Amino acid sequence: MSEPTTEQGGPTAARKHKPTTDAAAVPVVEPTPVTETATDATRYEPYPGREFFHGGRHSPVFVVMAARLEAEGCTDGRHLGPDWTTAHRDAFATWQRTLRPKEAGDVSGTPDETAWDKLRVPRVTPLPQQESSS
Repeated sequence: MSEPTTEQGGPTAARKHKPTTDAAAVPVVEPTPVTETATDATRYEPYPGREFFHGGRHSPVFVVMAARLEAEGCTDGRHLGPDWTTAHRDAFATWQRTLRPKEAGDVSGTPDETAWDKLRVPRVTPLPQQESSS
């Protein structure tokens, strides 16, 4: 069997290449220093209040909440999109029951602050602007 060749008839570049063992040839990547520490207030969506969760409400918060509920195994296969539906309510009720197995407390499916904070929904809303002092 003949050896693979390039258009000029010689061995391919892959066959000609010899690995280098020169340590200077390998670039060293330094980690980027962290300049700002993320807190739970900046990393996670704050509890929007009980009145936020009702039929007809459209929000990207529902999408990221649904992703977290799915990651926790609390969904039943129904689509959980950006509109609040009974599927969202049922999935959140499942989450509440995992936190309160004897149903000692709210397991209605409407998010409460304690269950919301424990779900750790990633922030999608913008951070509030800090007022500059003049």
